[in-house]
Amino acid sequence: MQTNSNTLNVENPMDLLLVLLYAPQDESSGESQPIEGITRLQKLMFLLQKGKGPKSIVKQARQLDYKSYKMGPFSNQLRTDIEELKSAGLIRTVQLQYVISDDGIEYDNELKDASVYDLDNPRPRHIQSERFSLSNFGREVAEDMWKGLKSSDKKELREFKEFFNSITLRQLLIFVYENYPDYTDRSEIKKQLGLS
Repeated sequence: MQTNSNTLNVENPMDLLLVLLYAPQDESSGESQPIEGITRLQKLMFLLQKGKGPKSIVKQARQLDYKSYKMGPFSNQLRTDIEELKSAGLIRTVQLQYVISDDGIEYDNELKDASVYDLDNPRPRHIQSERFSLSNFGREVAEDMWKGLKSSDKKELREFKEFFNSITLRQLLIFVYENYPDYTDRSEIKKQLGLS
């Protein structure tokens, strides 16, 4: 983050993460929506890295090193960045718990591990997750960076977040898996998503 004419620039993945969390999903309300679950957050940043978003800022996501992992594309650096932002008091997390029962229809909550998708063994499962949002301090910093973005970039990032943060986790995973199969070879849930 560097000051430039009283605004901060988006210069690295941590800055981009702050701006993504700040981006209002709904232009009329102007309020930013939290992002539920590390899997969703990982996939949103991955999609930004792949160019799904404003070209002027997605280059910052390209600094993240994504590899194939249990749930598809995963960046350990992003996890480290999140912890640094939490320690700095810029983002906060709220622990969530879900009870998911296998009905074979919809899995739209954060996933702890591949056992959530065990269709051969239907039973309720208790899943822990996190909701990511900005602290008051983080909102001030992110707002400063947001003000420095071009109107077209704000619009594009807002639309990106509105779409990908509102679809179910299952839909998001299928989208990522179908469009970026090179990152799914170590996946433990590919079969359960109906993909081979």
